[in-house]
This record gives sequence, C-alpha cells and structure tokens, in this order.
Amino acid sequence: MTLTDRHHDSGRIVLTDLVKEFSGRDGATRAVDGIHLETQPGEFVTLLGPSGCGKTTTLRMVAGFETPTSGEILLDGADMTRLTPDKRPMSMVFQSYALFPHLSVRDNVAYGLKLQKLGKEAINDAVDSALTSMDLVKLANRAPNQLSGGQQQRVALARAMVMRPKVLLFDEPLSNLDAKLRVQMRTEIRNLQQKLGITALYVTHDQDEAMSLSDRIVVMNKGKIEQVGTPDEIYRRPATVFVADFIGSANFLDPTGVTVLGDHARVDVLGSQRELKAAPGAAEASAHVVLVRPESVQLRPSAAEVAEGESVLGGRGRVLRAVFYGSVVEYEIDTDAGTIIAVVSDPDPDAILAEDDLVEVDFPRDRGWLLPA
Repeated sequence: MTLTDRHHDSGRIVLTDLVKEFSGRDGATRAVDGIHLETQPGEFVTLLGPSGCGKTTTLRMVAGFETPTSGEILLDGADMTRLTPDKRPMSMVFQSYALFPHLSVRDNVAYGLKLQKLGKEAINDAVDSALTSMDLVKLANRAPNQLSGGQQQRVALARAMVMRPKVLLFDEPLSNLDAKLRVQMRTEIRNLQQKLGITALYVTHDQDEAMSLSDRIVVMNKGKIEQVGTPDEIYRRPATVFVADFIGSANFLDPTGVTVLGDHARVDVLGSQRELKAAPGAAEASAHVVLVRPESVQLRPSAAEVAEGESVLGGRGRVLRAVFYGSVVEYEIDTDAGTIIAVVSDPDPDAILAEDDLVEVDFPRDRGWLLPA
C-alpha cells in the first residue's frame, strides 16, 4: 500500500465551543475562548495570528497534547476530546523536527510503524514510498546530525505521512529554515498534501506561508476567531480592522458623509463621493474606515502648486518618502484623509516621484472596502 492510497472523504474536523484556560497566580487565563471551526476532508486550513493568540494551543488540543477546559473535538463524527495523542489518527510535524538522533533516517521514518507492530514487509514498503516521495532515498542511512535543516524537515514530514493519518498537524514547521528554503519547503508541503488528499491543520504567524499554502485561513486574536475565509477573502474583504491590519499592508482612510445601503456604501473620501462595497456590520457601526491596499493606490503628478503653509486638500497629496526596491517603489503620501502608502510595480526610473512632489491620489472603486472602525 502506498502513501497515496487513502480515501478523500475522511478528515473532517469539527471544533465546538472549544475553551482552554490555564491557572496562574492571578487566576485563570483563557488562551482559547469558545471557538467554532469545521474543516472539510482534504482541506488545508491555517491558523494565523500574532504570538499569544491561541493558535498553537488550539492545535495542541486537536493533537491531544492539551486537554480542553470545555468544548468538543470531533473527527469524522467520532469524539476525540479526551483521547490521548496515540489514539488519534493524526500525525504532527513539530517546529523542532523532534528526530531521534541515534536512529538513521530510515529508522526515524519507520519508528511509528514499528510501534504499530506491522509486518516487516509492510513497514519496508511504506517507508520506501515515504522516502521516495520526500526525495530521501540516498540519505536513508544517514544520522539526523549529518543532514541540513531542509533535509531534516523532509524526514519529519516523511515520518508523519508514513502513518497515513486522517489529519496532518503542523506547528510552525518552517520557522527554523532560511527564507529561500522556507519557500521551497512550503511548495513541497502543499504539493504533497494535495497529492495525498489529507486534511492539514497548520499553525504559523507568517502571512506569506498562510497565503501560499491554504485553502482557508483562520485569523485568531486573543483566543477568538476574527475571520475564516479563503486567502483572497481575508486579503480583499477582511471582516475587521484587525484582520485588515494583520494581513499585508493596509491604508485606513477617514471617510465622511457615510451612508450604508446593504453591502454597499456611499462615502466622501479623497475629495470625491464614491460608492464602495461594505463589510457586514458596517451599517450598525458608529465610525468607519476605508481600507485600500497600497498596490491599489493610483498616483499622478499634480500640475497645481500649493502655497507654502497651505494644506493639501481633496484627492491630492505630498510625497513624504520614496523608497526604491528594484521591482517596486514604495511611496508615503500625506493627504487630508491620512498618510497613505502606495506601491508602484515595475517603475519607470525616469518617472519616480521625489520627496515633496505633489500628486493626485485615487483608487479604483472596487478596491475600496468600508469597515467598522
């Protein structure tokens, strides 16, 4: 039996009102505060958020390393809440790799299968398949201390996947690798997960990892879920200012004359009235901001002069800073709606704006998003 021989209709995780409290001198601290989440079989779901938001604690409860204070963890309808890790059909890839230093690569990968007391032939077949999948055949007899960081990570992945789990759990597995290797490894993880059809629950604070790996992203903050959505939804249509600010770079403009009509709104911003899409909850909010991503900001040199000491009004601004990065130029623009960051891709060297240049500032209507402030 090979690694790819598994059903694609298993691996549905359901978390219901999950709570985890830790006791301390000052009373109980609620690390995870009543979260609800459901994954689909074969889905890659990433828990994303700042340090201390509860994402790792949530993953450890799913794995069985932490016991929930209350709530329920179901896998394909079976209650996992009180089962020990060895009784759950899941495998975990740790940040530290957790390889056995006295065992060879092959024996590290085979370790879990030997605990299950499978036959020698079945173990050899499964290990061969795992080593081949992770391009580790030539390294099979090496010790972990003879491997690079990327090779050790592949061994940890092979050891997890050889168990043919219903769910793969990842606890910031790439944080110890350099930037280039992280990009390579996350591509390998995603390709292998899709090939196997295994549900994956992945924890990271790295936005690029979350965006490139995930079918859906779960953004967490202070033990709660702020939003669950596809990478595009999280980036383009964040539910809250926290999500908008945490994912990528964001401009928050102060609008006036806000009228919300269902999922659209009319606002005055940057010197003109615009119709924008509005987030759920915007109608009930007493204050609002307009989200515009830096790459959506459009700049044009302004021909009009402004007298010394006069403020820049309307859809015009003054360049405070221009930084050339090669593939992009990043501008910081002072406007009456606030300071705006603009990113221009593939810039013309002869057209790069200078500090104190006056510009007209605009953005396409479908790139503005009204949020409750």
